[in-house]
Amino acid sequence: MADKLLDPIIPQAVVDQQPIGNNMSLRDIQKLMKKDPNGHHISSLGYDGVLRTFDNERNILDAVGLNPTQIREYYDGLPIPERLLTADGRNISRWDMFHPDAENIPRKFTEEDKAKIRAYNEELEKRGVTCCIPGKSADDGKPEY
Repeated sequence: MADKLLDPIIPQAVVDQQPIGNNMSLRDIQKLMKKDPNGHHISSLGYDGVLRTFDNERNILDAVGLNPTQIREYYDGLPIPERLLTADGRNISRWDMFHPDAENIPRKFTEEDKAKIRAYNEELEKRGVTCCIPGKSADDGKPEY
């Protein structure tokens, strides 16, 4: 109980959240994580093995320490950064989950970045690409991010 009073920055609802189980799939974890109600959020897996959701200003909305299996699931067939090969987010304290090192916070998009993304998406649309996840069709449902 005393720990709950130490950090006024972390909302009480987050502190009271039950730990997410080691046996849950990454998709189920992502569905349960808090997100911006307006859809303006980003999810990112830090080098510490913690999956976080951030708002546009990079305030942390939620954080979950992933086990090694869940980390591999996050990369699903893509090369995993070497630093994550030994990562286990379950060993990270709640404090560090919500106060990560700068390297574990995704940088904000600049206006130039946003313009490049828009141009890329427009090009994909012109080519008729309706889904950007390899091996998935548009009929498989919308992925959770």
